[in-house]
Amino acid sequence: MFVNDHAGLDALCDACGIATGYHDISGTLHQPGIEVKRLLLEALDYPVNSDEDIQRHLETLRSREWRRIVAPVIVFRRNDSSLWLRLSLTPAQCAEPISWELHEEGGGCRHGSWELHPDHASGEYWLDEGPVKRFDVELPDVSAIGYHQLEIKTVDGAEATSCLIVAPGACYEPPAFEQQQKAWGVSLQLYSLRSGRNWGIGDFGDLCSAIDILAPLGVDVIGVNPLHTLFAHQPEKASPYSPSSRDHLNPVYLDVEKIEDYADCGQAQALVKSEGFQATLRTLREDESVNYSGVWAAKLQVLEMLYQSFRHEHLDFNSERAAAFRQFQHDGAEDLFRFALFEALQQYFHAADSRCTRWQQWPRDYQDPDSRLTAEWAERNVEAIEFHQYLQWITDRQLAAVDACCRRNGMSIGIYRDLAVGNEKSAAEYWAEPELYAPGTGIGAPPDDFSSDGQNWELPPLKPPSVNANFYHQFATTLRANMRHAGALRIDHIMGLMRLYWIPRDCSTGLGSYVAYPLQDLLGIVALESQRNRCLVVGEDLGTVPDEVRYALEPNKVLSYRILCFEKNWHEGSFKAPAEYPRCALCVTGSHDLPTLGAYWQELDIDLRARLNLYPSPEDETRQRMLRAQDRHEILAALKREQLVPVDTSDDADRPSALGSDLLISIQRYLARSNAAVMMVQLEDLFGQQQQINLPGTIDEYPNWRSKLPVALEDWPAYSELESIAQAINSERRV
Repeated sequence: MFVNDHAGLDALCDACGIATGYHDISGTLHQPGIEVKRLLLEALDYPVNSDEDIQRHLETLRSREWRRIVAPVIVFRRNDSSLWLRLSLTPAQCAEPISWELHEEGGGCRHGSWELHPDHASGEYWLDEGPVKRFDVELPDVSAIGYHQLEIKTVDGAEATSCLIVAPGACYEPPAFEQQQKAWGVSLQLYSLRSGRNWGIGDFGDLCSAIDILAPLGVDVIGVNPLHTLFAHQPEKASPYSPSSRDHLNPVYLDVEKIEDYADCGQAQALVKSEGFQATLRTLREDESVNYSGVWAAKLQVLEMLYQSFRHEHLDFNSERAAAFRQFQHDGAEDLFRFALFEALQQYFHAADSRCTRWQQWPRDYQDPDSRLTAEWAERNVEAIEFHQYLQWITDRQLAAVDACCRRNGMSIGIYRDLAVGNEKSAAEYWAEPELYAPGTGIGAPPDDFSSDGQNWELPPLKPPSVNANFYHQFATTLRANMRHAGALRIDHIMGLMRLYWIPRDCSTGLGSYVAYPLQDLLGIVALESQRNRCLVVGEDLGTVPDEVRYALEPNKVLSYRILCFEKNWHEGSFKAPAEYPRCALCVTGSHDLPTLGAYWQELDIDLRARLNLYPSPEDETRQRMLRAQDRHEILAALKREQLVPVDTSDDADRPSALGSDLLISIQRYLARSNAAVMMVQLEDLFGQQQQINLPGTIDEYPNWRSKLPVALEDWPAYSELESIAQAINSERRV
């Protein structure tokens, strides 16, 4: 590579949305080097090996907007005073009226024309073919929110289309919020639920049982971990934040014995009732950690029987149940088919060679979903593909039943789902549409207070709309899939709507840079899907958060995600008072990446990190213990100010002891008293669990995403502290 034109390189980065400098959480300026810039440009399809490459790409980018009559996608807000479009036309084209037709999503069609005068152009650009003029034109008001299609024709026969997305002014809020009422709920890891009837992992049947217990206590919302599809051929890859598909559900959460086809399948019933199978289930239930491989092996064996029974009992006779499945296939269309095809292919190649764990290891022709050999394989293996469509169908039906259970119990919000920031690099979504992703890069976070070394989640980023024509469609599809059967959705790393931190392959986390995304456009689509699905939106805004994102959340009615230990008056170290929490927020004592409240109080997380040698030096460990002691002192001081503990309560800051139930309830009352519209309580805290759900920075060193709750569902009603905490929270939230 030979590049001397550093100014040109920076200009090209700016044009592609690559930050040539950014400030970290402490305000320190970071500027990526030439090689990092070059690698990120290459990932965006603008390879640079010389100064000539830079100038050629710059000219391509500068002229692109002038070479198309209208932008392919335009997002408006319904509360915008006017809908203005920008057209680029040659002098000959604008000499005659420009005709347009607007095909509204609801089926309506309107048409008209614009008469333009060259002297009224707002700009001009010279292409090799000659001059192009820019005009700003007004489109008659489109009041209906939705996805509309605009067609434009010029006198010389040129045609252009644009998707006009008309979004509401803000996201959906439950009716109770408009009356300033507050809600509270319980967040849980679905896999962690214990019961005497599940198959070693919490399932949708357990979730309904949990709702039946918690809703009468005043719970309005139940939060769950991401339900995204993971990797069936590698069940131990258990992180729900590194999925194979964010648009499809994980069938490991199926309550197998509640599937309608189970009642029709004598073969499956006989197997499940057999002594050997029951012994396996007892072992899986008794395991202290989820044995994903054992659980999935047991479920898969029965699910395959149920699918065959479904074929013989329903598909062969075109029953009403068969019609419902065919409708599900039709609605899922190409996206569902490609996902099921991927699952079937991965199962096929892994069965032939257990070392084949990624689609990048398949024979080359099968790495292309549109290849002739892939199509021929699909024709020969219809049932194998349909099996995975069937799994999605029955999983969707059981999730719908969970939603119905929430409504039956009168919950004001219901299920609160979680959307991961991206798909894993061997994901089904990546295989289905590889052109949407930036190869050779991973997204993460630069060093901050949460992670001093930064984070690389190794999730390939979606290319921004500037180089990805299908970005908006994919984004809307993913939102729609995750708002389905839900009353609220948490968007992990909401800052990703404005920028994502890209790390080139083989680079340390500190050597990446941010790549920009169109924040206002994406917030508009979030608002549109939120209103259509009547789904509250929470934005996880922890870490390095740009001011633009902070300021945009409240006007769009996206709830900020506030964790107690981070809500401080940093200049003095005190914790914010409940009255200082914003109304447009969800507050909680912790998250899946943080220690439970009991472990936090006793410094067990610090002990764990020290044991695993995760601190760079002994001095770092000592510093963390000093900060934790200060936090305990400040939390007690905050509780005293709110008169939630006696003023003479011992600080005990230097000698951490177990968190007693009275203090636990006082901390929950403190958050319940806050202005935040929603408060969540972690189920692990309710039951005094000390084991952390996930320890960032570890893979094999710690059993992430596997720990089970210490109390079985059947014992919840007798657990007196559950009701005590609920009563305390209700006394604060219902005022």
